[in-house]
Amino acid sequence: MSDIAFAIISTLIMVAMFVVMCWLFLSCYRFTEIIEGYLSDSKIVQHNRTVFESAGLIGMVIRNCSIALIFLIPELCERRGLIEKDALSNLPVYLKRRLLAPWIAGGVLFFAMFVLWLFFV
Repeated sequence: MSDIAFAIISTLIMVAMFVVMCWLFLSCYRFTEIIEGYLSDSKIVQHNRTVFESAGLIGMVIRNCSIALIFLIPELCERRGLIEKDALSNLPVYLKRRLLAPWIAGGVLFFAMFVLWLFFV
């Protein structure tokens, strides 16, 4: 691959990562408290809310990330007693998609940038 093609692909990925980061911040600002309302019985959600409530937007991102992690590994969280058995089924599907979509998109773009770095630098 030529240097120009590598630079163009890298620039496009970095611009996409910036857009996803803005999307993530906006999504966290709009939906974190709504999602926490559905999961208010969960120990980890209650603890994260009390700890990170005064941390501003970064605290919301951390709270949102912990909720997304709960949805990605629910069995582990249930075994540890962090969430109730059927607590995740209370959340509507459209909120689940809005919660997970920016995190998955960011992960895919980060992996793409890592592969470019690994093979072409």
